[in-house]
Amino acid sequence: MKKILFVPFLILISFFEVRAQAIEITPFTGYAFDHGFPILGGRARLGGGQTVGGMLNFSFNDFAEAEVMYSYQGGIGTANSTAFSRPVRERIQVHYAMVGYNRLFPASNQMALFTGLKVGTGTLASPENNFDSITRFTVGINGGMKYFFSDNVGLRLQANLMMPVSDVGANLWWSPGSGAQVGVGGFSSIIQFGLTGAVVIRLNQ
Repeated sequence: MKKILFVPFLILISFFEVRAQAIEITPFTGYAFDHGFPILGGRARLGGGQTVGGMLNFSFNDFAEAEVMYSYQGGIGTANSTAFSRPVRERIQVHYAMVGYNRLFPASNQMALFTGLKVGTGTLASPENNFDSITRFTVGINGGMKYFFSDNVGLRLQANLMMPVSDVGANLWWSPGSGAQVGVGGFSSIIQFGLTGAVVIRLNQ
């Protein structure tokens, strides 16, 4: 299944590369903040943590670019529900793989502001395999600025909102001590807010 999803991803990158005037490689780090949400019979929380990842940007002109992004975050997930014999506390991993479009607003030859929209997948996983990984369609919104110190090296600062579209609920968590997944759930939206900083390396075509 992963290979089936990876092949069109490579095709999309090749399509962008052929049409791009410049390509930007952007490794980044940052922080995603805590987010709590209701579940059936209680409440759950995705703990905040450091994010790391990378972006490939394909600039078509001074005002538009396509972007491919991957990010990873580690943290702690907690849940309290009347369905649980005791509160749940688990280490978690959050992975995002996204593709999207940024609208650029040049402020000078060196600096540009931008806003963007992305779609892709968000995956919640357990590093100890205490629960099955869950992948959902995800929408992302971002905004920030780029400042180039030279033609090829710059700085990028950005704020992100990631929104997995999912019927998440208590069924995401394993019941402690029982070794079985609790079969209750409900609809809740998760919105993760984060900030990132990055070095940008620009390759002119």
